[in-house]
Amino acid sequence: MSRNKIVQDTDSDALISKFAAERAGYYHDPLLKLFLPSNVDPADVHKLPLFNRGTYVRVMAVTKLIDQFLSTTSDMKKQIISLGAGSDTRPFYLLPKYRSNLIYHELDFAVSARQKAELVAKHAVLKDSIPGPVEYDIRTPDVPHRPRRRSPPRLFVPSREPASQSGSGPRNIHSSSRTNTHPRHNSPSGANPHGFETPLKSPSYYIHGVDLRHLMTPTSVQLPGIDISLPTLLVSECCLCYLEPDASDAVLAAFIKAFTCPSSSNQLGIVSYEPFSSDDQFGKVMIHNLAIRGISIPTMMAFPTLQAQVSRLRGLGFKAAAAGDLKYVHGAWINGDEMQKIDALELLDEREEFDLLVAHYGIYWGSTVPELDSSDYKFDGPFAGWNDFPRQI
Repeated sequence: MSRNKIVQDTDSDALISKFAAERAGYYHDPLLKLFLPSNVDPADVHKLPLFNRGTYVRVMAVTKLIDQFLSTTSDMKKQIISLGAGSDTRPFYLLPKYRSNLIYHELDFAVSARQKAELVAKHAVLKDSIPGPVEYDIRTPDVPHRPRRRSPPRLFVPSREPASQSGSGPRNIHSSSRTNTHPRHNSPSGANPHGFETPLKSPSYYIHGVDLRHLMTPTSVQLPGIDISLPTLLVSECCLCYLEPDASDAVLAAFIKAFTCPSSSNQLGIVSYEPFSSDDQFGKVMIHNLAIRGISIPTMMAFPTLQAQVSRLRGLGFKAAAAGDLKYVHGAWINGDEMQKIDALELLDEREEFDLLVAHYGIYWGSTVPELDSSDYKFDGPFAGWNDFPRQI
């Protein structure tokens, strides 16, 4: 199995984990069910409480940072670019809320992008959430199954779950679900020098099929519909971590250069979630267990601590940057009422194991605002609301 395919397939695992946490009552996201693989019975989806709570903390933290970016100077038009978006349902909630003040781009492997565009075309609840007319440019993928991609399979720990709970597996999208199907004009084999396609586009929502390793110059990151004059947030939930560190840095540098040119807004932020090793025994076990599945996360070794990740972001040009592991975020970002609510959902009798596990996953956020002469790393402009979030680093 190719490395690309292995990375794509991890999206099913992340989706199952989110659905299990949603089903247990940690948050409300009825759209997740639409994305479940066809061979998974929703009634059979269960995860251990430590995994459900870890997934909740991840989703809560990323959502809070995104919502704060959008709500700060809410009358200002903004843009989100989600790298390795996979089966993320977030745009279908944010687009109806912010409508003409938000442009949302999702980037993923071409086959995954086509499949998501087909799913949107198939389900009115997804399609109707997108303001304005929607255009599709979908061609049937060359493979019979539906590969998926995104974060590591779950908050990873030496498994105590039955194999039947993994929920991985292909999902078929039948040709009857396709709308306005015709040969795509942005074919990698065509005139497009960067090998991308855009199977869905509207005034406010774009799905791009592209290999991120092709996005290493300021020109290449300016895909159709991307507006460098808008304050923009990059979102990477266990996406860039699959690239080699040099390639990952090059992608981020390309976006920074594109958004700091004279014609740009000079306002670029990032929210990232990915594991790190901490250079300890538990981190080594994580790396080993992922390797058994053929999954390699190079950044776990290249940036093994929160501080290393923050230093990396600042070195690339995100001059204001902060971080917290999920153990810290769990304690510092959840208020008493919310903690009481989630404590009542499930008995978390593996608390020490939970703390050890989530201490190896980090949330990182940064922005190019303020300018280079800032020494206090405080956030400004559309990112000013992030100063309200407690930071570990």
